[in-house]
Amino acid sequence: MSSGPDTPIERLKRRGKKPVVHKRYQRPGIMDLGSKWKIVYWDYSSDPRKKRSKVWAKSAVPSRREAQQLADEFMDRVNARNNDPANFPYEGETLSALLARCRQMTWPFLKNSTTKQYGFFFDTYIEPQWGRTKLRKLTTMALQDWFNSFHPRLSQKTIKSMHGALRSTLNQAIVWGMLERNPAIGVKLPRKKSRKPPVILTLPQIRAMLEELPEPTKSIVTLIVFGSMRVGEVLALRWKRISADRIQVVERVYDREFDDVKTDAGERELPFDSFGAIAAAVRRTWDRSKFHAPDDLVFANKAGKPLDSHNLLQRHMKPAAIKLGLPRTIDFRSFRTMDASLMRRTGARPEVARDNMGHSETSMTLDGYSRTWWDERVDAVSRAVAAVFAEPAARPPEEPKCEESVIEWVPFWVPQPVSDPQSQT
Repeated sequence: MSSGPDTPIERLKRRGKKPVVHKRYQRPGIMDLGSKWKIVYWDYSSDPRKKRSKVWAKSAVPSRREAQQLADEFMDRVNARNNDPANFPYEGETLSALLARCRQMTWPFLKNSTTKQYGFFFDTYIEPQWGRTKLRKLTTMALQDWFNSFHPRLSQKTIKSMHGALRSTLNQAIVWGMLERNPAIGVKLPRKKSRKPPVILTLPQIRAMLEELPEPTKSIVTLIVFGSMRVGEVLALRWKRISADRIQVVERVYDREFDDVKTDAGERELPFDSFGAIAAAVRRTWDRSKFHAPDDLVFANKAGKPLDSHNLLQRHMKPAAIKLGLPRTIDFRSFRTMDASLMRRTGARPEVARDNMGHSETSMTLDGYSRTWWDERVDAVSRAVAAVFAEPAARPPEEPKCEESVIEWVPFWVPQPVSDPQSQT
């Protein structure tokens, strides 16, 4: 019997197995907290791991560059401690082991919104249920039964997103040679319910909504419904990206974290309108803001940080819609849909709408966003009728008229009175 400490490594050695060690390297970025600099990192010297932080006062470390140098020196010691073999329990090829590798090796390359969504589903549902299960023991039947247990407790969209997170992670296991097939493929999900149609306001209602909304939501909606911007792009907009006649879109914010634009086509320039509506929204925001540096956010809270779109929706947009008697389901995406529809209604080429909205394909602009108004449909039907009846029809040959009565022609679509059979006898 070994007299050493009974660690997971020692237990493996006694069983003649070699521990699996995954190198962990962290280089967290510096966060500006006003009077101090801060970093957040994972400490793997404890089981389970713990999230810790380290701060430096600005009075001692005035510049971000100096703070990052101190943080790098500090993290060198942390990384060395985290990679000490004594701190690595044997995890085997479990789902938790795969998840830990994905968090370190692949998740940093995902969009922030995707990372947050995956993290929520794994932390809340997937890992508590399947974390200790060996990957090769996961079966499609077991996963099918588990996903069935959420219906109808969770929405179809939530179940589908959770399944997507698990399926994507298990696909990575196949790439790394940990699995031969993905057990999540083949799971049948609840049938998709018909999607609620987006809210499309009439033209007078759009104007009434813009007049009713308080700032800064009024200016934000103006940039969405006329400037073709996504709400995350508006909230990430900086003063240096606005020139005399255009706006440059290069980044977005999601859940207060900045990221690249949604797609490559999303990096674009948007023109101002010739009537000055977008320029007026920018000017109003400049006059209200106390942050005017080139890198400052156009729409910022009191601390200069990005605004929360959910708060703006609940505190400004929903009350305004209720006051005007408009649908309560309206949101920021509704106005982006109205923007695509307005461009199509006013005769803009599909390619123009596509480039303004930052889509890679016109099909997304036309089919995914563009909608019609009722008055447009009435006008289309009316034009069809007018096209048929614009020219007088050829007169039919005259027939002899009855002396007792005069036959008067009436349009065929007007209901005819039913004649009394006894009167014809």
